[in-house]
Amino acid sequence: MKLVIQTQFRENYGAHDWDGKGECPQYWKFKGGDTYIVDVSLAEAQDKSFYASVAKCIEHKSDYSEEYILGESLIDDMDFKESDHVEHWESPIYCIKLSDRDELLCKSVARKYDMEATPYGERSWSQTEDGRSDQRLITFDEAA
Repeated sequence: MKLVIQTQFRENYGAHDWDGKGECPQYWKFKGGDTYIVDVSLAEAQDKSFYASVAKCIEHKSDYSEEYILGESLIDDMDFKESDHVEHWESPIYCIKLSDRDELLCKSVARKYDMEATPYGERSWSQTEDGRSDQRLITFDEAA
């Protein structure tokens, strides 16, 4: 099964020039979001703590930015079509949840958008409630 999660990302532009003293200026801008596609077993699909653990790895909030879940769908593997959940210009994030801790192993293909300076290829990382770590990029040029 696939758990498809849509998120919203916001950035606080007021925090860019903030010196860290007093109240942080608030000037939030919506910056799109991501589509996470998590492989799910039948047992995990029936476990509320599984969903809470996945959400803990995805959602975050600080004075500078936040990402939160807008919605989710549980889809049988036989019925899953990426194009039903992801726009052609998006790069979905495929994940598996580690069973022994609150951690997602994630992978995404960064698409090329006619920008010479933007590296593109397969990105992978580990994601916890503390953020992303062990980030790697294999460019399509290197993979050949």
